[in-house]
Amino acid sequence: MDLSMSVELVNLGKKYNHKGLFQGINAVIKAGQCLGITGSNGSGKTTLLKLIAGIEQPSEGYVYMKGNRGDLRREERVGSIGMVSPQIAFYDAMTGIENIMFFCSCSLRRCSIKDAQEGCMRVGLDGYSDDLVSTYSTGMKQRLKLAIMLVFQPTLWLLDEPSSNLDAVGKKIVGNSIKSALQDGATVIVATNECWELGYASEHIILGECSVDSI
Repeated sequence: MDLSMSVELVNLGKKYNHKGLFQGINAVIKAGQCLGITGSNGSGKTTLLKLIAGIEQPSEGYVYMKGNRGDLRREERVGSIGMVSPQIAFYDAMTGIENIMFFCSCSLRRCSIKDAQEGCMRVGLDGYSDDLVSTYSTGMKQRLKLAIMLVFQPTLWLLDEPSSNLDAVGKKIVGNSIKSALQDGATVIVATNECWELGYASEHIILGECSVDSI
């Protein structure tokens, strides 16, 4: 991995219509480490990931990202962050391979047909890679999101309930992918209430309690 990344959250908070969702979030996560985010429904797990990704702006506080040579510029962040989220939608009129190639191009990463095929194979979609995504089940679409991450190989993995709608085999693929990413020096942040996914985390943010626990 050419770029290592550390993420620092400083007094991070978010309000909607003057109503506080969370505040006072502080954490530091370095390359090769995993930060777990948990909390009840509506506590702001997805929102916190969006703040880190830069999709939304915080009401207070800051998100700092540093690479090998200091603070990352905006264009460096775009090419370094990958996200798995229930809110990511595919183009149903395109095949699995075509969707992978499109999403990688949006992140300024080159992706060949062979790369996309290998990504599908790694998540168990090799027999469906040339099928239109409109024919995919919900679980297959979740696997396709993970395939994009595996092909893209981002420096920062943002995972929002990555094993949702997956069977036992799919969940094992998620676990192996997180483990492999950490071994390769990626920074991983996962929002989940699944205990086994939180098991990869060295630190743990509990939304609703505004605390960070070391595991």
